[in-house]
Amino acid sequence: MSKPVDPTPCSDQNAAINRENARKSTGPRTEAGKAASSKNRLTHGLCSTALLLEGELQEDFDALHTEIGQSFAPATGEENLLASQLTEALWRLNRARRVEAKAFDIMIADTAVQYTEPGTGESAPTPEFHMACSFWAESNVKALNCLQRYTTAAERNYRQSLKALQQAQQLRRSQPAPAPVEEKAMAASAGSALPEIGFESKFVPTAPAVSAPAHNNRC
Repeated sequence: MSKPVDPTPCSDQNAAINRENARKSTGPRTEAGKAASSKNRLTHGLCSTALLLEGELQEDFDALHTEIGQSFAPATGEENLLASQLTEALWRLNRARRVEAKAFDIMIADTAVQYTEPGTGESAPTPEFHMACSFWAESNVKALNCLQRYTTAAERNYRQSLKALQQAQQLRRSQPAPAPVEEKAMAASAGSALPEIGFESKFVPTAPAVSAPAHNNRC
């Protein structure tokens, strides 16, 4: 009968390997490393969950939030929440449109260089011509299709947020205003019966005293 194999040495070795792998795969530990790691898959920013990207200012976002608040004047907690969601949706939509405009500028500039007349330094006549030529590049078409998807999603999110806020405010305005507290108290007292007295009278009136008739002695 063969002697069973002692698993202890192998287990210790595996544990040591696991500890070494854990030290290599726990990710960044410093705040700077974590911030850098959070942007590993950030290619163009349109799908980022971050509210502010590099180059965007908190002051600009706050100004947009103030403008939304002044335009819609939210009056309830729900409306304030929807106004904040609308601000974020508009912020991302404006970002997508800026990226779209910049992408066209880059493609136009790149096409203009390609179609510059040799020896003159002059490019083709109009930006529209450059833009039309840029669509012949497969990489440009792929980039524009990706950009259009994100822009369309941002527009849809903005419209949904706007509709939700408008519906909430319309519902609030359609409901009757609550009666003032004094009117409610007066109405309650007018419809209630008079309170009962909490005691019974113990006074019992007696009959007036009648004098006995005089006794006449007829004897």
